[in-house]
Amino acid sequence: MKTMILAVMMILSAAFSYAQDGYLLTKEGSSYICKGSKPCRIDEKTTFGSAALWAIEKSSNVVENTLKCDAKKLSLSVNCNIAEDENSDKVYTFQLNIAVNKGKIEFLVKDIKCAPKGVLAVFKTVSLDKLNLEKKPQNREYVDKFSVLCSRFMQQTMQEILASKVDLSHWEAIVEGQVVKGMNTNEVILAKGKPLTITENSQRIMWSYESGAIVMIENGIVSGVLN
Repeated sequence: MKTMILAVMMILSAAFSYAQDGYLLTKEGSSYICKGSKPCRIDEKTTFGSAALWAIEKSSNVVENTLKCDAKKLSLSVNCNIAEDENSDKVYTFQLNIAVNKGKIEFLVKDIKCAPKGVLAVFKTVSLDKLNLEKKPQNREYVDKFSVLCSRFMQQTMQEILASKVDLSHWEAIVEGQVVKGMNTNEVILAKGKPLTITENSQRIMWSYESGAIVMIENGIVSGVLN
């Protein structure tokens, strides 16, 4: 009997812990959202830099050319997508907003939609905010599935961002969108984005941008810039 009670208590404890650590999908008005915050492990600028780098290059879930980043306000917005697995015939899309403020990284998932993969996506996209579960309770499947996927996605995303330790010693230049000597490659990406082309010789690596700018890199550090 004692063993059974102990086992039940352990299960309840694990469930409570998951609820505390999980990222829950909730409804505010007619909108489904997921929001929360975590303390920054380092300083605010480093945490935001890690978040911006994640959005630029570290996640296959980010939709290209949707990133809006304001380094001065330490905030960004990007569209993302997730599916149950590679063989799933449906994909969820949503807007992810991230901001760093008062020693915390805050996130907000909103504007959630579900669409079939392929050409039918335009015609059969379902917005979670427009679902009427009273009339069509079978549509709860959309909400329940995304709730699980979103929790996993946000836990992994926050872990990746908070575990990253980027060196940002040229913050003012990054905010102004300028590349200067002494920057590391992460700082270049934050300031100017990914290069259009990369060429390499025995002495240096050269990053070329659509604007015509060329950034010369030696041993991972910017040695010169041609605008």
